[in-house]
Amino acid sequence: MKRILIIFLLCPLISLAQNSLPRFEQDTLYTTSGYNIYKGSVLQLGTGTSDAGYFKFIKFHPSLLKTNTYSLKNATLLVRKLKSYKRSGTDENTINIQGTVTYADGKKEETDIIMNFERAMEAFAGLPPELVIPENFKVRRTEVRVVETPVKETVKVVPIEKPASPEDLRKLLVADEIKKLFDLYKSGALTKEEYESQKKKLLSRQ
Repeated sequence: MKRILIIFLLCPLISLAQNSLPRFEQDTLYTTSGYNIYKGSVLQLGTGTSDAGYFKFIKFHPSLLKTNTYSLKNATLLVRKLKSYKRSGTDENTINIQGTVTYADGKKEETDIIMNFERAMEAFAGLPPELVIPENFKVRRTEVRVVETPVKETVKVVPIEKPASPEDLRKLLVADEIKKLFDLYKSGALTKEEYESQKKKLLSRQ
């Protein structure tokens, strides 16, 4: 009887742990913003946030013997494989991404990236995020304003914006991914067969 009671009490805790964010399961990375990364998705890279223009949160794997992340500016990354997910605190959540990078000049090559994905999606030191994501997936917080009066302080909670439903976010993400794939197809980075195959996979996720 005691064993049954213990299991019953632990079930909600286990369920909560399984649904916590961020997490990596079934070859899909679920981030705290709701933006998911998986095989076949196309990531749009922005600009490095270091003083020299290098990426702080997106780096080449050491095995490539490359450190010039400045070359990743405005590049796109077609995800082929995700692995080596590591979660250690709020600031160190990394994933190893292997895939095809298409540089701003049109050149493409296979690459291996280590990304601190939560930090890469955040604006840093007044600069835009290193990983560009749709506006709908950017973290929104409730704004709290304290209004002072001679007698007392009143806390006024002002919601900034009502978040979109998960279904709407998923549709927007799929549409955005298809647009990126189409751009890669038009630029010659993908063949028509590759474009149609990746598009079909994205539509099946809706």
